Amino acid sequence: MDGAEMEGPLFLQSQRFGTKRWRKTWAVLYPASSHGVARLEFFDHKGSSSGSGRGSSRRLDCKVIRLAECVSVAPVTVETPPEPGATAFRLDTAQRSHLLAADAPSSAAWVQMLCRNAFPKGSWTTDNPPKLSALEMLENSLYSPTWEGHVLF
Repeated sequence: MDGAEMEGPLFLQSQRFGTKRWRKTWAVLYPASSHGVARLEFFDHKGSSSGSGRGSSRRLDCKVIRLAECVSVAPVTVETPPEPGATAFRLDTAQRSHLLAADAPSSAAWVQMLCRNAFPKGSWTTDNPPKLSALEMLENSLYSPTWEGHVLF
C-alpha cells in the first residue's frame, strides 16, 4: 500500500446553480510508487472517520486527481476565502480546474508538494517555474520550424 506524502484539511470550491461555495475536505497526497500513480485524493470531511457508531462502515465519497494529468499548480487570489487567513491555489488538469484553499503556511506547502509530485523532472520551487528552451522545443519534430510538411496517410 502507498504511504501518504502529505495529508490534511483542504477547502474545495464548488459551483452549483451559479452559487460558489467552499466545502471542507480531507486531502491525501500519494507519490508515484510501484503500487500506484501520483494522485491527490479528497474525502468528505465529516469529523473523525474512526467512530464505532452506526454508519461507521459506510465508505466516504472519494474524488481522485491523477497528478500525471496536471498542467499547472499555482497560488491565486480569491475575493472570498473560506475562512480568515486562508489562501487559495488552483490545480489545473487538461479537463478541469480545481480551486483549493488552506491556511497560508499549509497552502504554500501543498503547492510545493503538488508541484514536486506532478512535475517530478523539474528541480525548481514555486518562485522559479520551469521554462522550455528553444532547443527542447526543436527536438519535437511536430513543432520544429524545419519540418517540411510530411504527408501522413
